[in-house]
Amino acid sequence: MKPLPRAPNNNLTDQHQASQKLISEQEARLTQLASQLLAANASLEREITDRLSKEDEFRRSTEQLRELSARLQSVREEERTRLSRAIHDELGQALTGLKMDVAWLQKHLDQQQPALLEKTQAMSDLIDIIVQAVRRIATELRPGILDLSLVATIEWQLQEFQTRSGIQGKLISAPEETTLDADGATTVFRIFQEILTNVTRHAQATQIEVNVEENATFLTLHVQDNGRGITENEIHSSKSIGLLGMRERARLRAGEVHFQGTPGKGTTVTVRLPLSMNN
Repeated sequence: MKPLPRAPNNNLTDQHQASQKLISEQEARLTQLASQLLAANASLEREITDRLSKEDEFRRSTEQLRELSARLQSVREEERTRLSRAIHDELGQALTGLKMDVAWLQKHLDQQQPALLEKTQAMSDLIDIIVQAVRRIATELRPGILDLSLVATIEWQLQEFQTRSGIQGKLISAPEETTLDADGATTVFRIFQEILTNVTRHAQATQIEVNVEENATFLTLHVQDNGRGITENEIHSSKSIGLLGMRERARLRAGEVHFQGTPGKGTTVTVRLPLSMNN
């Protein structure tokens, strides 16, 4: 009897060996890929950790800058208040004394000396002009009425604005008094001043209307003009320093400022501040 051919067994063996080799190669490839993935993952984790660390550092730096900004605002207001009082009280008293001295001279001068009488009258008139300038400078630094009433200060500022710019200003509605704390009242007033400055420079308006509202938690100031209307590009532009300054002032007091413009119909600015920092 002839032996059976062994070729099929050889073929199976060859196929098995080929399969094992392929499996080994794939396993080696998978091991290499797994190693690469682990290395990539470790690198990504390091990058994420580093980024989170940098974000935390950036957040801390931002908070520190805001705290510094708030402190600078506070120091600036304290210095304005000090200068205003010094100018009003010390210079005002000195000028009043000088005015009285000149009046005394006028009474004791010989009436037959018209040149001297005319000179002392000119001096008296000049003193009056200086007194008015001193009062104006002191008030611009910080209106004394602000320590008593925010609403009255806004009304006064509107009158001053109308006199200087010729733009009609009207306080439509406001509570008789607000419960906003002193620091908050100063913040609202300074933002209001910046709003009026922007109206004068950019709005091309002929009138503005102001509303002050207060509830149990917030004070809200609305200022609306009838000018050209602020654009979205202007609202979000990094070059709009005045708008950025208003937002930052409000943010330091946990408040917010919003701008809305309608082409050809005007701009509305809304300022919203908590009545106290504890709210």
